[in-house]
Amino acid sequence: MLTNQRPRNSGGVNRPRLSLKIADVEYRIRWDEASQAWDVLRNGAVTAVAARKKKSSAVASAIRDAKAESETSTATFAVTCFEDGKLQTLWKAP
Repeated sequence: MLTNQRPRNSGGVNRPRLSLKIADVEYRIRWDEASQAWDVLRNGAVTAVAARKKKSSAVASAIRDAKAESETSTATFAVTCFEDGKLQTLWKAP
């Protein structure tokens, strides 16, 4: 019988989970299948940028917002796109 249980660690040692942190603030371009448009997310939350039919338009909007926000903040910023199972960094604040 197959189950969906995780294998137990030998020796009871808990290993830390690794996560990839690209920047403090990440604007992500994501294709929304329901609306057939590109959405712009800021750290996973939907932004005020209206959904775009063209990817290049969504990328330009995200970069414009990230640049404006980076001018008044010391945080690091990046614009990424998750497409075809790959995460691409399209822009990163210097």
